[in-house]
Amino acid sequence: MSRSLNPVCAALVLAFPAAVLAQAGSDAATLKAVTIKAEKEEAYVVKGTTAGTRTDTPLAHVPQSVIVVPRSLMEDQDSRTVSDALRNVSNVNSIDPRDTNNVSFKVRGFNAATVVDGISMPGYFPNAESVANIERIDVVKGPAGGLFGSGQAGSSYPAGGGTVAITTLSPEAVASRQVGLRVGNYGERAASFDLNQPLSNDLAVRLVGDLSRSDSESDGIFFKRTALFPSLSWSPSAATKVVVKLRHQENTTPDYSGLPVKGTLDTSSFRLPRSLNVTATGLPDTVQKSNGINLRWDQRLNDAWSFQLIAGRNSADIDQRGVFVAPFGVAPLVGSTTDLRGVRLWNQIDTTSLSPSLTGKFAYGNVKHTVNLGVDYEKTNDNAFMTFSNGFAGTLGSIDLMAPRFPAWVEAPTPSPADQQNIYKATVVYVQDQIDMGPWHVLASVRHSRISVTDVNPAFGYNNLSTNTKTTPRLGAVYDFSPQVSVFAGHSRAIKVPLFGYYLTPPKPEEFKQTEVGVRLNNLGGVSATVALFDLTRYNATVTDPATFAAYQTGQQRSKGLDVDVRWQATPELVWVAAYTNQTAKTTQDAFAPGLVGKQLFNVPEQQLRLAARYDVRTGPLAGWGAGLGLTHRSKLPGTASNTFFTPAVSVFDAQVSYRTQTARYALAIGNLTNKQYYAPAAYFSGGQVIPALPRTVSLSAQFNF
Repeated sequence: MSRSLNPVCAALVLAFPAAVLAQAGSDAATLKAVTIKAEKEEAYVVKGTTAGTRTDTPLAHVPQSVIVVPRSLMEDQDSRTVSDALRNVSNVNSIDPRDTNNVSFKVRGFNAATVVDGISMPGYFPNAESVANIERIDVVKGPAGGLFGSGQAGSSYPAGGGTVAITTLSPEAVASRQVGLRVGNYGERAASFDLNQPLSNDLAVRLVGDLSRSDSESDGIFFKRTALFPSLSWSPSAATKVVVKLRHQENTTPDYSGLPVKGTLDTSSFRLPRSLNVTATGLPDTVQKSNGINLRWDQRLNDAWSFQLIAGRNSADIDQRGVFVAPFGVAPLVGSTTDLRGVRLWNQIDTTSLSPSLTGKFAYGNVKHTVNLGVDYEKTNDNAFMTFSNGFAGTLGSIDLMAPRFPAWVEAPTPSPADQQNIYKATVVYVQDQIDMGPWHVLASVRHSRISVTDVNPAFGYNNLSTNTKTTPRLGAVYDFSPQVSVFAGHSRAIKVPLFGYYLTPPKPEEFKQTEVGVRLNNLGGVSATVALFDLTRYNATVTDPATFAAYQTGQQRSKGLDVDVRWQATPELVWVAAYTNQTAKTTQDAFAPGLVGKQLFNVPEQQLRLAARYDVRTGPLAGWGAGLGLTHRSKLPGTASNTFFTPAVSVFDAQVSYRTQTARYALAIGNLTNKQYYAPAAYFSGGQVIPALPRTVSLSAQFNF
C-alpha cells in the first residue's frame, strides 16, 4: 500500500506551474498588469433551477428548499466524489468511498432519489458517479410529489428524503478542450479529459473521460474507475434542440465490511489496527458498472407552448463478494477471535424511462401561469441473487483479529436463473401550475401514480405481487417582501412501494409527507441564504415480526428541525459557504420492536455544520492565486437502528491552494488537515460495524485548457 506521492508524477505536475512562474518572472511589468476574471457564479449562487419544478424557474420562486452546488464550488474545493460536493449542503449524509456500493444518500434523515439529466437512475450507489462530467448538483429537500418518475427504479431504497439531481456536461457551440492530471498520497493517480467540438452551426459533440486509481488506509483496499461520457447536440432551428448522452462507468474495489465495535470504539480488551481489513485470501474484486443512453428533445411549438421528451435506457450492475465477521454487528468475540462468513451479491437493474410533457406560459391580466403537464413511464427489471460460501450457516473459518491468518475464499453458488427476477412498472400522470401574482408565487401540482410490482424470490420466501394507485399533491407559496427577501411555505408528498419482505398481504406504498416554512435572502448585502423549518414523516414503514419474520407496514419515522444554507460574497475576492442542520430524527412507531420507538435513525446526526471560505486574488502581482479553508462538523452518529452504540462527534478541516492562468490551473488540496483519527458507522448490512474515517490526504492537480 502506497502512502506517498509518486515522485515522477509529482515532479511532472509541479514542473508546469514552475515553468509558468519562471516565464512570468522574466517580465515583471507584464505580470503586474495581469487581471484574472472571475469565472465562478457570484458567491457560488445559481439563480435558476429545473430540478425543483421541471420547468425553468427562479430558485427564489420555489416554495421548497432547493440548494445548488455548481461546478465552480466543486473545483475550488477539489471535490473528488459526489459526497465531497454535497458536504456543502445542509442535512445530507456523507458516504465513505469504502461504503459506496452499500448505500444511497440521505436527505433530512431519509434516503434520496438520484436523478441524472432528468432521469431517475437505477441502483443504489450514487456516490460512484464521476464528478468529471458533472455541471451542477441540485438537492431538492423532502418529497416533491415524486418529481421524476415513480422512484421505483432505485430498487430497495425509498426516496422520500429528497432528490439529488445531477446535471451533466453538454455539447456547446464554442470549441474547448481540457486535460487534467492528479497525483496524491495513498497511490493516487488520475487523468481526465473534456473535449468539446462544434461540427457545424447546428451540430456539436463532446467527450468526457475519467481514469483514476488510488489505494486506502485499509490494507489491500483500492479504488479504480474508468468512465466515458460521449454526447451530441443538434439544433436545426431556434425552436428545436436534441441532446443525446451516453454513459459508461466501471468502478472496481475489493469489498470492505468494516471493523467490529469491540477493538475500535471499545478498546477495553484490545485495540485493532485501523488498517485491518477483514477479508479472505483470493477474494475477487467487486465490480460495479453503469451504462446508459439518455435523450432530451426540446421543441418550441409557438409563443405560448413548448414540448419536451426525455427518454432513457439505463442499467446498473454489481457483482459483490465480501467477507464479514459472524454474527455481523453483534459478534460475541472470544477475546479477539471470531468466525468469518462469505457472501456474494449479484444484481442487474435495467430501467427504461419515457417522459413526454407540455409546458404553457400565458397571462390573464397581472396573473401569469406556467402550466406543465405530462406522463412518466418506467419499467425496471431487477434481477439478483445472494448466496453464501459453504451454505447459509457455513463459515470460512475462525481468525484472531489481533494476529489474523485469513482463510481462503470459497466461491458462493451461482443460481441460474437468478433467484430474484423482479419487474416494476409505473405510469404517472401529472399537472402543475406555477402562478405569479405580483409578490406572490404559488405552485400547485398533483400526480397520479399506478405502480405494479412483481417481487418474487423463492430463496428468501418473497412472493409479493401488487398494484397500487395513489394521488400525491404538492402545494406551496412564496411571498416577496423585496427583491432580496422572501418567505415560503409548502406541503409535499411522495410514495414508494417497499420491496424484499415476507409480506402476508400485498404491500402498499410507503408515504412521505413534509411541511416546510422558510426565509430566503437573495444577494442581501452579498448574502444569499435559505433558512427552513421542516417536519417530514415516513408512514407505512416495514417492520418485521421477529418470531415469524413476517413483514407488516405499521412503522413510522419522523425527522423535524432546522436547515440553514448560506452563500456570502463578503468582498469581490472572499466568499463564504455555510451549511447547518439541527434536527430530531427518530422512530415514532414500531409494533414489533417497541424498543426502537424514540431511537435516533441509523447514521443520522442531530447536528451538522459546514463552514468554508475561499479567497481569490483578482488583480496585481498575485493575480490567479487562491486559497480555501473548510471545517466539517457532525454530532455523534448511531451505528444501528437500536442505537446500541454511537460514533463520537467530530470536526475535520480541509484546505486548498491554487494558481490559475488563462490556459491552466494548478492546485494543492489537503483533506483531513490535522489527520484526525475517528470512526463512522458502516452501512454494510444496514449497520453494526464501523469504518475508520479517511486520514489526511494530499493531492496535486493540474488542468490545461487549449
